[in-house]
Amino acid sequence: MIIIGVFLINQIRTGGDRDYIELLELLAERGNKVFVLLNTYLEYKPKFITPIYLSVKYVRHRLPPASFLFLKEIKKNICLIKDAFKDSIPQIVHIHGDIYLKSAIFLKKYLKIPMFYASRANDITRTEILRKYKAYTVKEYLFSLLYEHINRYRERQIAEYSELICFLNPADKDLFVLRTKRDTKNVIIIPNHIGFPHFTEETRNINKSNNLSSIVYVGSVSPEKGIWDLLKAASILKKNGYNLKYHILGRKDNIKKTLKLIKKLGLEENIVIEGYTSPFPFFEKCDLFVYPTLYDAWGNVITEALHCGCPVFASNSSGPSYILQHNELLFNIGSSEEIAEKIKNCIIDNDYYHKIRYLCAERSGQLYFNWAEMFEKAMIEYLNENEISK
Repeated sequence: MIIIGVFLINQIRTGGDRDYIELLELLAERGNKVFVLLNTYLEYKPKFITPIYLSVKYVRHRLPPASFLFLKEIKKNICLIKDAFKDSIPQIVHIHGDIYLKSAIFLKKYLKIPMFYASRANDITRTEILRKYKAYTVKEYLFSLLYEHINRYRERQIAEYSELICFLNPADKDLFVLRTKRDTKNVIIIPNHIGFPHFTEETRNINKSNNLSSIVYVGSVSPEKGIWDLLKAASILKKNGYNLKYHILGRKDNIKKTLKLIKKLGLEENIVIEGYTSPFPFFEKCDLFVYPTLYDAWGNVITEALHCGCPVFASNSSGPSYILQHNELLFNIGSSEEIAEKIKNCIIDNDYYHKIRYLCAERSGQLYFNWAEMFEKAMIEYLNENEISK
């Protein structure tokens, strides 16, 4: 199978970015010919993929949008791109996320090939939830109303131009189908996995905690990821005599309000701001990972914790719910009281704590599978059904 992917960002910032390029590498390693449009400004050394380099300068969150510049550069260099194919004309264009949507639609039309779109987030649902839980500033709230119209337009484009679409969880898939009226044929679920090279045997089940005294949080320090709900839960626990240590991992952008809340709640001695660093050492030494996100289509940090054997409590957002499944491991979005109650139960009842560990280990075991094989199978089946495969 011959695939073309688009990876024109200038920095691998998120787990989703890492997942996409790792998937393209794995598909190439499996014997597929995988062309990838790569940005010369990206520090990345290809292993199995066949790179086609384009130079795209852009500044994140600034005008003109990166997606516009990506498309412009592809159109400008389309002859160079075609020459790179030689006799290996791609059979399908595969992208993750809507930053490459314009580029993929152009390539689909120009090369007359189908498009496989992998949804990484439900931006419409996410903004609705963040407005509901007042996680936006006034400026962000107003912008969210504006961008909702843009997101709905993009969603209609995905439904119209993608022959094959996959989602990370059933809830986001169902909402997409409901809003776009898209036929459910070739709209599938491919969840993320626990796989190599990001996960290693050295970190598998390294957590050996027997009781709960320290907690780790991984994510941004903004309200969107629910950090304030965890802090409020920590305050409830402290008032009831449960004095725990909390390690906060994540970028320190816009941290002032969070620091102010920590001081207001009297948690200065309990909270350690670790910054943006690898979570794996903390998943080894901490006794519990709490992920109170208001919305997430998946939650790579949950699978990282599960791989390490670190037990997890998470909000019942669409992604975490699909990963963890057991009600014992989930709490309602925005409920600091439920978070505090679940943590307290682990402290006062060691058998309950070990039950949580057992349930997490059971879920972890279900997430070791060949991710690339699932994507490959979906594409081959579609191409075969439509007599496009070679």
